[in-house]
Parts: sequence; structure tokens; C-alpha cells
Amino acid sequence: MIRASRGPPPRVPPVVHNGVRYEQIMNADALGYDQVTGYLAAVDDKSGARLWVAKVYDVPIDENIERDVQDTFFTKLELVPGKNQLLIENEAGEKFIFDPKLRSASRVGPPARHFRLDDPGVLGEDDIK
Repeated sequence: MIRASRGPPPRVPPVVHNGVRYEQIMNADALGYDQVTGYLAAVDDKSGARLWVAKVYDVPIDENIERDVQDTFFTKLELVPGKNQLLIENEAGEKFIFDPKLRSASRVGPPARHFRLDDPGVLGEDDIK
């Protein structure tokens, strides 16, 4: 297994709109979801009660690489001007428009390139001196 380290995830403030606070879930797997990152929560801003959770994007995991360096956190969460939608960007450079009413996301632009150890052109541990 390749070991690596990463810095702390970016701090992305929540967005409050029409009494609902939208925020990234930082440890979704601990809450029973299928991956650590890529989830958005809607919370009643007054009571703090969680209204719902939705997956914004999948995070592909290579089991040969330390897992935490593959987690892909939000880098931007903001309201789209004039619309009831959120713009979400992640550490891989992917952009999504999220519709809270439909609880679904649409990718804006091409997907990020996720490298795997068996990809041609990816250096292995023996190649690094």
C-alpha cells in the first residue's frame, strides 16, 4: 500500500437560504453512508434539525493507496445568483450544480481525472528515487 499524507480539508462555510443551512458532511461514512466525503446536508437553521442528506458526487477509491488522501472535500459551496441552486466545487476541480428541491446534482464540465497505480504513465514506488 502506498502511504501518503494530506493537509487538513478546506474550510468551506455553510450557505443559509430560506431558513435552511446547507453544509458539507465531513465524515459521512461514520454516519452509515458509503463514503467519507461528497455529501451535502440540509439543516433547519433555527432548530438545527437535519432535514435530509444527499450525495453530490462519487469518490472512487483505489485500495492500494492510503484512503484518507483520496477523500475529496468541497472547496466551494455557494448559492447560484437568482436561482434556488447551489454551486459546489471539490478538491479534484469538479463543479456541480445542486438543486435542493430535487435533491440532485449535475456535473458542470468534464469529470476529474482520478489516477490509479495501474494507469500508464503513473510512477510507482520503484520509479521514485
